[in-house]
Amino acid sequence: MFETPKRMRLTVASLFILAIAPALSASGGEVRDSDLVIPAGEVSSRARYYSAVIEGYSLQLFAVTAPDETIRVVFNACQACGPAGFTQDKDSMVCSACRQRFKLSDLERQRGGCNPIPVGEKNRSRNANGDIVISRAFLKQVKDYFSRQWPRGI
Repeated sequence: MFETPKRMRLTVASLFILAIAPALSASGGEVRDSDLVIPAGEVSSRARYYSAVIEGYSLQLFAVTAPDETIRVVFNACQACGPAGFTQDKDSMVCSACRQRFKLSDLERQRGGCNPIPVGEKNRSRNANGDIVISRAFLKQVKDYFSRQWPRGI
């Protein structure tokens, strides 16, 4: 049987940890059938992803601080490419399907086509701690709409 050299085992393990570390640090958690609360202290210039499961349907969002220091919250899907999602490359989000790039400063400001679908300031509030709250009622409306287009969730 082939024996992996100790140095190689360490290298493979290190690469695995480096590969999954960004995904782990960028995940903000999941809520089920309740309001989604995004702790303000978690939001930075690095996109952080959140999941809300409403009546069994999964919605994914991300929050990020734009260069003007405002917090932007959008769904991790777009009208053109659907729930393919977005990844971050420096000061831009990149569509996983068409590779189009979106500056952080444009999130929630542009709509339609291949743009991350905005939550909008009117659909979120702040609690006493300054955390961002997206109500279950709003998430249910979004779920009802999205589930007709994308039955498997976003």
